[in-house]
Amino acid sequence: MRTLRIYVLREHVAPFFVTMGGLTAVLLVGNIIKFAELVIAKGVNVFDVLRLIIYLIPYMLSFTVPMACLIAMILAFGRLSTDYELIAMRASGVAPIRLVSPMLLVGLVISVCLIVVNDRIVPTSHQAFRQQLKAIGVQQPTAYLEAGTFIKEFPPYVIFVYQVEGRRLYNVRIYEPQPNGPTRTIIAERGAFERLADKRGVQLKLHDGTVDEWDPLHPGSFYKATFTTYGMTLRSDQNNPERIGKKLKEMTFKDLRATRRRLSAQGIETLPVSLELHRKIASSFAALIFILFGLALGLRLQHHERLVTYVWVLGIFMIYYLGTIGMNAIALKGWLPAAAAMWIPNLLGLAISGIMVIRAVRR
Repeated sequence: MRTLRIYVLREHVAPFFVTMGGLTAVLLVGNIIKFAELVIAKGVNVFDVLRLIIYLIPYMLSFTVPMACLIAMILAFGRLSTDYELIAMRASGVAPIRLVSPMLLVGLVISVCLIVVNDRIVPTSHQAFRQQLKAIGVQQPTAYLEAGTFIKEFPPYVIFVYQVEGRRLYNVRIYEPQPNGPTRTIIAERGAFERLADKRGVQLKLHDGTVDEWDPLHPGSFYKATFTTYGMTLRSDQNNPERIGKKLKEMTFKDLRATRRRLSAQGIETLPVSLELHRKIASSFAALIFILFGLALGLRLQHHERLVTYVWVLGIFMIYYLGTIGMNAIALKGWLPAAAAMWIPNLLGLAISGIMVIRAVRR
């Protein structure tokens, strides 16, 4: 029996890793296209972009690993079923239920590993991703500038650029709201960013433009000054990676619990923190739930049912993750506690998949 269980487990290894790698690559495609534009059009160092891609992978694994578990179960047990190996096992007196227990153990181990990933690796990689983005922004300020977009990263200035070509800006508008008067406006035909020596800001050099200044001696009056070259130093605390604050997604379980206690002591709503904490834990057990669904579908798979089975796969993905999003919205409205909202999809999935597995092994 031990040999048979090892054989069944080995049948799942290749489908699991191939599926996980394929799904991760698919999710990365859209980002890779965007990052490739940074290298080709904006001159960003290719190694900086590779770091961004690497930092994205742990976050994606929290989705692709449960999906890979489901598909690997279906592929492996489906092959055993369609090759009549399950029938041979039954004929030899091996009940399918005896093959279920090692799969459940594997699902539990994967879920525990995902808890560690969601607690330690994902928060660290998510924050490192943002830090790398900010570092690129300091080295190549035009990397994320888009024509026709208001840029508010350098308070008190609001920058609007009509055209961006590589590292050069054309038809630039800069607005500086004044506390005691109208907004100061700078208009330039072209400009370019230069990196400051301290790496915590940028120098914006404008060429051929005008400045509309408010005359404090004559309220309501403006005077226009023209310039050939005009330099501005733009600084933002957000451009200093060391001063980037943590988002909830970038906090460990310990950080989230400490934040919840601190906010509660200050009389501040802690619901978003509780939702994130329970979401990280509950989503880790999606692997176990999906393995149960995969067992149920794989054990009953027939040659003519492949298309129907993969429709089931798509349906399970959509219902589970859309259900999680829906429960999050319900909790934010105050209709359910955070813990109940985040665990309801798992409990429903466990009940439904458990019934399906029992029916499948009794066939």
